[in-house]
Order: sequence, then C-alpha cells, then structure tokens
Amino acid sequence: MTRKLCTVAAAALLGVFMLFGASSEARVMEFDYFSIDVPEGWTVTEDKENSTIGFIAPDESAALTVAVLENEGMSIEEYAEGIRNELKGNNLQELDDGYMFLFNASGVDAIGMVSGNDDLVVFITAIGEHDDFDAMVNSLEER
Repeated sequence: MTRKLCTVAAAALLGVFMLFGASSEARVMEFDYFSIDVPEGWTVTEDKENSTIGFIAPDESAALTVAVLENEGMSIEEYAEGIRNELKGNNLQELDDGYMFLFNASGVDAIGMVSGNDDLVVFITAIGEHDDFDAMVNSLEER
C-alpha cells in the first residue's frame, strides 16, 4: 500500500548543482523509494550516491529535488533542524506531516521540507518558482 510522502511543495540547495541530465517525457517515474508524476519536458537527474533525484524545469528556471535518507534514530524535527541550520534557513514551521523552512540557495529563494518515519527521512526542496511544483509534490508516493 502506498501513502503520500508529502503534501507541500519544498526546495533544496542540491538542485542548484543538478542542472544537467537526461530529459524525460514519462508521466509517472519510479525510483527506489518513491514514484512521482513528472511533467513533459522536465529534466531528471539521479545521484544514487547521495540518494537524490533532481527535477529541472524545461527553461531551467526552477528545480525540485527529493533526497531519501535512512533514519539513524533521530526525530524528524531533529533532522529538519539540522538541515535548516546547515542551509542557514529561517525558523522551522511545523506541518501536518513534517517541517518546512525557507532559505537562500545561491541567491535564489528556496523552500525546504523534511518529513519521514522511523525508517526513512525525506528532504524535498523547491528552488525558484514554478506552476508544476504543487502537482509534482502532491503526486509523490512511497513505494
């Protein structure tokens, strides 16, 4: 049975560094831990070493990244606080299923969202702004 991983758009500094990759026309893409609806024309990059998938808008004006990490025994709030501190983000905002914060990714406004469970931590980032972000994030499903 699948469940929604996230309900809010969020952003990641990693997307700034993932501006090249293979173009994908697939509607639904499946990865090790999740599936996601990818709009036509978006570029998809996969960094298996860092368990991160990047999605770059056709005009390269925005990026969405999804990183899935093994939970090493910390609370989701502790993970969120640690990531927020590392990215020099603002105060954490609690969501129904995790935490969100704003930060600046090399001069571009970004949103970071951290959620998860006892096994996995999911860090989603949205860098820049794009109309497709909400639909993409809302389509995320755990596999």
